[in-house]
Amino acid sequence: MIDIPTKSSSNIHDTQHCFAFTVDVEDWFHILDSDAVPALKRWSSLEVRVEENMSRILDLLASCGVKATFFWLGWVAERHKDLVRKCQEAGHEIASHGYAHVLANEVGPDAFRQDISKAKAILEDITGEPIRGFRAPGFGIIDKALWAFETIKEAGYQYDSSVFPAKHGHGGMPASPVEPYFVETHAGHLLEIPLSVVQVLGRRMSFFGGGYLRLASKRMIKWGIDRLEATGQPLVIYVHPREIDPDQPRLPLPLRRRFKCYVGLKSTLPNTTAQSKLKNSCSLCR
Repeated sequence: MIDIPTKSSSNIHDTQHCFAFTVDVEDWFHILDSDAVPALKRWSSLEVRVEENMSRILDLLASCGVKATFFWLGWVAERHKDLVRKCQEAGHEIASHGYAHVLANEVGPDAFRQDISKAKAILEDITGEPIRGFRAPGFGIIDKALWAFETIKEAGYQYDSSVFPAKHGHGGMPASPVEPYFVETHAGHLLEIPLSVVQVLGRRMSFFGGGYLRLASKRMIKWGIDRLEATGQPLVIYVHPREIDPDQPRLPLPLRRRFKCYVGLKSTLPNTTAQSKLKNSCSLCR
């Protein structure tokens, strides 16, 4: 576990060498950028699968002796308050994933500010503790939405983990730093902890979460971790509860999206376990 460093602190080097397991807490219908995804007003009527999937993840982390950061969608948290507290009582960090799973560049500054402030207030009411970390849905902080850093800091968050420093389905920031860095905002310094990528034939790639993790072999994952360690980058693993659930309902997505969302669901837990045992993960910030 690490402390959030100040701008003048040398502790950012500790951040660069951390190994963090993170979970974006959503349910099976929280998929972005598709007309097939039910609207917010329908979410309450849909089957709930997050509780069972979260229990499996918590059991895995306990068996590996790992403490994690859980980026909670506010909509999910306010309906599963006991589950949030269960994570907290197990020693995991509670962080924010916004409220309604919106993309910053689509909703704009005002709606984004309202969304992430609402989520923070809900989580702080549940936990009784300050919520310091944020991750945007879809790693949606992109070059066209750099204003979001300012909004995140103004909302009271101390660090962000939204930047995917490679090409990504919702944009990514391929030219951004791959190690933790500070973003200068009018509200102060915001620590950015980007997702982990490695160079493969001159291209940045990730084997450490989402569909990347599901498709990668354990050998590829170990190679990637070794590369991160050699270059001093942190290992930031990320997973969604739905990704360990092969029996989840399927949305009528286009072929490419179906592949990205549903391929390799049976491999998520084995590959996640392999990463957790290779490195003693920590929460991003405690």
